[in-house]
Amino acid sequence: MSEENLTQQNVNTETQDKNEEKKKWYALYTQSNLEIKAKENFLKNLELNDLKHLVEEVVVPAEEKVVIKSQGKEKYRLSLKGQNREIPVEGKKGITKFLIEEGTVRVLESVEGDEDCVAHSPIFKPGQKISCKENKTEARIVLENKIFPGYILIKAKLTDDLIDLVKKTPYLIGFVSAGGVPVPIEEKDVERVLSQIQKGTPKVKKLLFAKGDMIRVIEGPFMNFTGTVDEVFPDKEKLIALITIFGRATPVELEFSQVEKI
Repeated sequence: MSEENLTQQNVNTETQDKNEEKKKWYALYTQSNLEIKAKENFLKNLELNDLKHLVEEVVVPAEEKVVIKSQGKEKYRLSLKGQNREIPVEGKKGITKFLIEEGTVRVLESVEGDEDCVAHSPIFKPGQKISCKENKTEARIVLENKIFPGYILIKAKLTDDLIDLVKKTPYLIGFVSAGGVPVPIEEKDVERVLSQIQKGTPKVKKLLFAKGDMIRVIEGPFMNFTGTVDEVFPDKEKLIALITIFGRATPVELEFSQVEKI
């Protein structure tokens, strides 16, 4: 390679490094519960206005989960992140086998008549779902455990064009600012948030209950009733307790957060 080409390559590398150095993390306000739509509109507008080079990352600080149902009843609620795994579910006519792989969900196999769901393209973002109508099973991606509700985070090079674009994007309200100037967020603080999302939000009271435990209901229509745990569903963080109502032991489904041991 000639000396001239080497010089030009060094200049290009230095320019790229400088551009990367200028990219910082910022928080954007969104309309309530519309973080995903705000993110999608923002990405579309970046592409339409040829400004994608200004933004390195766009993150909704929340945990993405896969909700798997059979015949209308929730069977699993699992993190979209983490190790790849197959989830077989008993449906109306047999087994539907879902695969969670590298942040996507697809159907590996199902009963005869469900060819459409097996051929369905993988789903990967909140709001998307795959339905196996013949076997009455489905998988849907949802967003929960929001760390900062009403915000998205972006890593970007701040320019007037980008600020104007944010103002024009549906469901985005604007930058978190001080004196009208967007305030950058420390890299270490964002890394802490991203690490928490990657690991999954810690679960409260998970695996604290077992069949036969005596519990008291602390929230909901059965508040202050006592009963005995009959079944536990750790993946869904739910249990069924036998509660005496009008003199009869009645099975009641409750969230872990609605009960305490006694």
